[in-house]
Amino acid sequence: MYLEKQILGCFLKDNSLLKDTAITKHFFSDDINKSIYESMQKLSREDTAIDKVTLLSENFEILDKLGGATFIDQIEHHGDVENFDSYEKKLTQEFKARASEKIVKTWLSKEEKDIDQLLDRLQKMDDFAVEDDPDKNAMLTKLHDEAFTDNKDKQVIATGLKDLDNYMKGFRNQSSYIMAARPSMGKTATMLKFVLEAIEQDAVPLVFSLEMSGEELTRRLVSTIGEINLFIATNPYELSDRKKDDWKYATNELFKKDYEIYDKPMQTIPYIRSKVRKAKKKYEGRQIIVFIDYMTLIHHEGKFNSDHAKVTDISRNLKMIAKEYDCPVVTLAQLSRAVEARQDKRPLLSDIRESGSIEQDADMVMFLYRENYYNQDIGENELEIIIAKQRNGPTGKAKVYYNKATGKMGDLSEN
Repeated sequence: MYLEKQILGCFLKDNSLLKDTAITKHFFSDDINKSIYESMQKLSREDTAIDKVTLLSENFEILDKLGGATFIDQIEHHGDVENFDSYEKKLTQEFKARASEKIVKTWLSKEEKDIDQLLDRLQKMDDFAVEDDPDKNAMLTKLHDEAFTDNKDKQVIATGLKDLDNYMKGFRNQSSYIMAARPSMGKTATMLKFVLEAIEQDAVPLVFSLEMSGEELTRRLVSTIGEINLFIATNPYELSDRKKDDWKYATNELFKKDYEIYDKPMQTIPYIRSKVRKAKKKYEGRQIIVFIDYMTLIHHEGKFNSDHAKVTDISRNLKMIAKEYDCPVVTLAQLSRAVEARQDKRPLLSDIRESGSIEQDADMVMFLYRENYYNQDIGENELEIIIAKQRNGPTGKAKVYYNKATGKMGDLSEN
């Protein structure tokens, strides 16, 4: 209770602190202190001076029993305004600890225990955190040093496709990327190309697969590494002896690599958050990159008036994950059928379902397009990656090699 009196004492000494504080009445564990704080808040909203006279008039019955004006004088002797920030932070930490303990106890008392719901509620406790003010000088010092330090390989994961990297310079931390296409354009193959390239750069890809099973994705990874026909790979026993050697080599290579595939059905944002959080601890010091296949299959337990509201919430949360866990988040998305009605079937931003919120939250939106899908006489083994939006860079088009049979991708100049 001593800390709570220090906080109240600071408010009595400097009424202006009440205008700026992040503290709410729930932060106080003592009912009397809580009542006094509520009275202070009310007086502050009314622009009324907060002193022993006004507080007594607001809480006369309670304060009179405790000593009246003498009790308020005692409170005013507590706390040093110069140390208010540290008091505020300490009180916030104590509140979060109590609230988290209560959440866990309530969860344990339930017959049906949803671990995702528990993690989500605990995560939301961070909303009450009192953060340190951003340090302008530290940020400027960092930016100054960047011009004289080679940071080319830090916090950036190259795509492995030179033409594409010329536009985007790789995947960056705290950024949200949307990769959208119509069916059969090569979304999964492109994602797995990025996964393998991230692995080669000692990053750890986390793949949240809401459509394909973990075994299917792994089979495609093996086929891509071994350059094995995806159809034949469904039954590798029928492979030729040479291709069985390639199969063996590819599986052994993947044994050595660090990556995670989560294929649980009905995955939610809290579930994704929890897995990213665990991976950050498990691979401490390593770069993490998140892939989600695909956006509209993310399950949401909330009630929304429209699909637009639901997608808006999911899109915002994907960006929050990127920022909070300091990693790139690459999310696959489907395009509407409106593409098929046009003569030029190259996608546009308006073709993304509920495109407004996605376009706003994403740092980059890229589309996949294969001319050969519509005209088999043109562009075999060619894939266009169209950068339709890039927050801090140019838009444009990169052409890459894509072997649909094996899933192998690369630069056109080398294939």
